[in-house]
Amino acid sequence: MAQRAKAKKTDKSAASAAKPKGKSSAAGSSSRGNRTKSAATSGRAGGDLEAECARLRRELAAAKAEIAQLQKRQELVVNRIDWVIDSLHNLMEDEG
Repeated sequence: MAQRAKAKKTDKSAASAAKPKGKSSAAGSSSRGNRTKSAATSGRAGGDLEAECARLRRELAAAKAEIAQLQKRQELVVNRIDWVIDSLHNLMEDEG
């Protein structure tokens, strides 16, 4: 088992020694490619953010409409409860 670990370490060190240490012209072009990818990613991220913002605005508008509807319903329920209480008081006064 220890020999296998040694062999793996030797393989890794040989592979790293085979890699060139200096910058090549390909490295310079890949950094340009990375900048292009970054710009594309940021453009896409901006579009994603705009889409999410629009979706959140629609959800907010729907939530506000639902809140308004629930407030109207609550007002109707409170008015009905007040009417029932007034009716019960009137019945008690008529009996008394």
